[in-house]
Amino acid sequence: MKYALVIIFSCLLYSCSNSFINHELKFERLGNCTPIKKPVTMVSNINGERYEFLTCMDDGFDGKHYTVDRKGDSIIVSFPRSVNKKQAMYNIILDIDAKPPYHHILLDGGEVTVVQTER
Repeated sequence: MKYALVIIFSCLLYSCSNSFINHELKFERLGNCTPIKKPVTMVSNINGERYEFLTCMDDGFDGKHYTVDRKGDSIIVSFPRSVNKKQAMYNIILDIDAKPPYHHILLDGGEVTVVQTER
């Protein structure tokens, strides 16, 4: 009976989820929005992945009103856009560390398949 209780307690203890998503955004306004697109670059390291890309956003973007959500094995990153506001080109550097690992990321509507390195 003691062993059964130890096994049940161990299973409950190890089944606790410690999933998380940590993210940090750095951005730089480059000028007026242009149709020129730069491919997304990704660098993996021990603290997660770093994505760098260009996107058009509202001219007064302050880095506070964007969302990072998990859906299944994907992470969805959305930036605010207003219909009647002037748009500007921004260089975005986004660091993401997530557990459990994800395999797809949607960066502002564009999908990137992620092949993560072992940590």
